[in-house]
Amino acid sequence: MAESIMDLMKPEFVSMDDGESKIRFQVRPEFTIPTGVLQGGMVAVMLDMAMAMAGKGALSTASLQYEILRPILDKQLTVQGNIVRQGRRIIFAEAVMTNDDGVVLAKGTQTAVPVVPVVEV
Repeated sequence: MAESIMDLMKPEFVSMDDGESKIRFQVRPEFTIPTGVLQGGMVAVMLDMAMAMAGKGALSTASLQYEILRPILDKQLTVQGNIVRQGRRIIFAEAVMTNDDGVVLAKGTQTAVPVVPVVEV
C-alpha cells in the first residue's frame, strides 16, 4: 500500500528550477480504464504535481482546471509545470503533458495558495 502520493505515482524528477518543473511518469495498468486509456483523475494528479513542484511543493491547490486533448494510451509521459505569477496570497500555475514524440496530450491551470509552515507552541 502506498504511503503517500509520491509512493503511488513514483515520479522521476527530470528538472526543478525556480518556478519550473519537469516530471516523467510511467503509466502503470492500475492508472488506466479497461480500454487501456489513462484515467482522467490520474491526468489531473500528474498535472497538479508538476505545478506544485514548480512552486517547490510550497503551495496548496485551491482550484484546478484541466483539459484532456486526446485519449492517452502512452506508457511514458512528461509533464512541464510553470509558475505563471506568484503573489503573497495567491499563485497561478500551468502545466502541459506530452508524450515522447512531443505531442500535447493534456493541459492544466491552477490557482493555489502558499503553504506556511505550522509552528507548534
